[in-house]
Amino acid sequence: MSFKVIKFGGSNLQVATDFSRCAEIVSGYEAPCVIVLSAFFKVTDHLKEAAMQASESGDFPRIFIEEFSDACFEQVKVNIDDDLLVDQTGKELQDLLDKLTRLFRGVHSIGELPPTIYDTILSYGERISAVIFNGVLRSKNLESSLCLPEDFGLVTDGEFGAASIRLKESSKKIKGHFTGKQYYVVPGFYGISDEGKTTLLGRGGTDYSAAALAYLLDAESLDVWKDVAGFQTGDPKIVRNPGTIDFLSYNEAAELSYFGARILHPRTVEPLQPKNIPVRIFNINSPSKKPGTVIGPDPGGEFTGPKSITFSRNFSVLKLKGPGVGIKPGVLARVAGIMDSAGVNISSVFTSQTAICFLLQGSDLKKARKAIKVQAPALISDVEAISDIALVALVGEGITRKKGVAAKAFQAVAAENINVEIIAAGASTAAVYFVVKESDCERAVSATHGHFYTECLNQDSYQHSDLTSVVL
Repeated sequence: MSFKVIKFGGSNLQVATDFSRCAEIVSGYEAPCVIVLSAFFKVTDHLKEAAMQASESGDFPRIFIEEFSDACFEQVKVNIDDDLLVDQTGKELQDLLDKLTRLFRGVHSIGELPPTIYDTILSYGERISAVIFNGVLRSKNLESSLCLPEDFGLVTDGEFGAASIRLKESSKKIKGHFTGKQYYVVPGFYGISDEGKTTLLGRGGTDYSAAALAYLLDAESLDVWKDVAGFQTGDPKIVRNPGTIDFLSYNEAAELSYFGARILHPRTVEPLQPKNIPVRIFNINSPSKKPGTVIGPDPGGEFTGPKSITFSRNFSVLKLKGPGVGIKPGVLARVAGIMDSAGVNISSVFTSQTAICFLLQGSDLKKARKAIKVQAPALISDVEAISDIALVALVGEGITRKKGVAAKAFQAVAAENINVEIIAAGASTAAVYFVVKESDCERAVSATHGHFYTECLNQDSYQHSDLTSVVL
C-alpha cells in the first residue's frame, strides 16, 4: 500500500469548527492515510502553566481543568452529529481527562514536577485532539481508527523534553500496524522510551513525529497543512512583498527552520531525506491540490542567489577570554565537555588567539556561564555573556561557494549603519549567517532582503527560477 502522511498543527485547530474543516480536507485524500495531529491552539502552553501552578505554588489547577474539559466536550458537540459517536467519543475523552486530573493531583501532592510527569502531562493536548478528530472522521462516514505511539512503538532515546526518534527500533515494532486501507489518527509530539516512558520531541515536535511515520511507512509524501502558503523569501511582518518559495532542498529547509523560520520543526527532514520522501506544504485557508512549497532532494544546478532571509532572536554568545585561550591544546575540548555535562547544546564556535565564542540557545546562556565559572576558573580569565543579539541567515544551496554573496549582505546592512558582530560560513553549504545587536535585527533583515530581491528582478546573475514568478 502507498500511504500519505498528513499533519495538522495547532494553528489549524483554533476554533471548534476547525476539526470539521480538517476532516473535509482529509476526505479529499484516498485511503490509506495517517493523520498526525497537534494539540489545539495554545493548549500545550496552558497545560504547562497548570503543571507549574500545581508544583510551584501548591494550588491545584481546578479552574483550568474545568474550563479545559468544557472546551473539549464543546469540540465534540459542535463537530459530531451522531448521538452514538458523541457518546463513544465523550467516554474516551472523559477517560483521558480523568487521567490528566490524577496527574495534576500527584504533582500537587508532592509539590514537584518530575520530567517524566511533565512530559506526560504536556502530551495530553495531542492525545485529546486525536480522540476528538477520530470521532469527527467517523461521523463523516470515513473508516478511521486511533493509533497511539505507545501501541505501535514510536521509540525514542528516552531524553525528556527533546527526545530523538530511534528509527531502526521503531521500524521493527511498527510491523503489523497500519495494515488496512483506512484512515489512521495519531497524536504527535511524543514517543515512548525503552522503559515505556512518554518523552516529548521538543517544541513543534509533531512535524518530527509525522516525518518519522512517513519514513516508517515508506509514505508517498508528508503533507503539512499550515495557515500560510509555505516558506517565503522573508518574514512578511518585517520585509516588503515576500514571495512564496516553490521548491527547497532538504538542506535548505533544515537550515531555514534551524535559523528561525517557523514553518517546520528543524528535524523534520532528517527521517525523510534518506528515502527522498517529499514534504508538501499546503495553506488551509486556501485549499488547493497544488502545494505552496515542496521540499525534496537537491536538483543541482548553479547557485543563483539566496532563497530566503531568516532570523532568530533565540541565540546568545558566551565569550571566554584569556591569553592564548584559543590556541592552547585541550581548552576547547574541556570547555565543550563542561557544557555537555551541564546539558547545554553548542550551536557554533568561533575562536581567536585570546577568545573563544560559543553560539548558544538563549535559554542556555546563564547555565553555561555558571558551569564554566565553577568548573574551569584556571582555564579562563574572564567570561562574558552576551544576550542582546540576533542572528540573520541567508539560505540557499551552494551559497558558500558563490563569491560576493556575503559582501553584498554586509553592504546592505552597512548602508543602514548596522554593525556586524560575528560572521560565519562553511558549516553548511546552504547557509551564511551573521550576528547583529537585537535592536538592529529587523532593519538588518529588511535591508538584506530588499537588496537581494530587488536584484532578482534586474540581474540575471542572481535570478532564481523558484523566485522570479513570485517576488513582487
